[in-house]
Amino acid sequence: MIVIAASGRNPFQAYGLLFGDSGLIPGGPAWRREFAELLIKSAMYIATGLSVALAFKGGLFNIGAEGQFWVGAIVATFFGYWAPVAHTFGAMYAALGSFGWIAQLLHGAICVIMGMLAGGAWAAVAGYLYVKRGVNIVIGTIMLNWIAWFLITSWLVIGPMTPPSQTFTSGTFYVADTAKLWRIMMPTRLNTSILLVLLAAYATWFLLYKTTVGYEIRAIGYTANIGMEAPRAQGINISRRILQLMFFSGALAALGGTFFILGMQYQFPNTAIMGYGWTGIAIALIGQSEPLGVVLAGLFIGALRTGATSMQVANIPKTFSDIIEGMAVGFIAMQVAVRYYLVKIIQHRHARRDPPADQEAAA
Repeated sequence: MIVIAASGRNPFQAYGLLFGDSGLIPGGPAWRREFAELLIKSAMYIATGLSVALAFKGGLFNIGAEGQFWVGAIVATFFGYWAPVAHTFGAMYAALGSFGWIAQLLHGAICVIMGMLAGGAWAAVAGYLYVKRGVNIVIGTIMLNWIAWFLITSWLVIGPMTPPSQTFTSGTFYVADTAKLWRIMMPTRLNTSILLVLLAAYATWFLLYKTTVGYEIRAIGYTANIGMEAPRAQGINISRRILQLMFFSGALAALGGTFFILGMQYQFPNTAIMGYGWTGIAIALIGQSEPLGVVLAGLFIGALRTGATSMQVANIPKTFSDIIEGMAVGFIAMQVAVRYYLVKIIQHRHARRDPPADQEAAA
């Protein structure tokens, strides 16, 4: 509030617009649209947040969620408009009549699955470089981010995936109607992406806490800073688990990319769509790398981004919502730091109160 007041704006008006138009508070003529936009944005943020959080659980920093998001988006776009697939499901939709939803279900599922597989494979490249060549995972994922970005924007979007009748600034072909995610609250844009990402959050929780693979991933993460001797002593194949971890992490980020195309944009635009992967890092931190926490953090960030639009209309800079996000991450970081130093203080006091046995013997 101090920052807003110092800029000459009314802080109460700013917060009223930010949260009143975020979709969190029912009522008002535009509430349905705002609520729909909140859930649409949150679905993508939750997906990238789950991606980063899952990698954190294994002791890895997947900073490549942004590139994996793009890869999932471009592959979903391709399978959404590619003639052999689009024509097949278009004909099936017409032939099935009232059961045409089956064609929509199958076509959409293919686009989502292929996008996730591509994003997972893209992330697994960084995992391979890490376990086989010793390339730092942060360096590897950043490198792949830029490769993905230039490959997509400097070739695919302005070349083979652009309709001949459009200029290079328009973007790719539009996906077929059968590839689009179902809308679940007309006349808004709200679609099944929010249901799919909640299913993905449950699947992530189940993987981490109810499977052997998840147990071994967490075991690797617990000892990441002190060495891998303990996991190896338990017979864990560390290289295999890291490759699997990066694949799953990349697939989750790519899931968000498929939502962007199939539920919002319907084509890959030739404009920057940066930010979803980077925001996923903040969401994973705010959510403490737990699936439920990530879902709640994703809804929180989605609400801020939705309400920020109304702030801009009232001539209040959107950066104020970014400040709130930054403060949330800062408080989480402070919590971790305080916990770390409290443990150190307690250990130091115990060491002074209870000297080692060899010192007692010498005395």
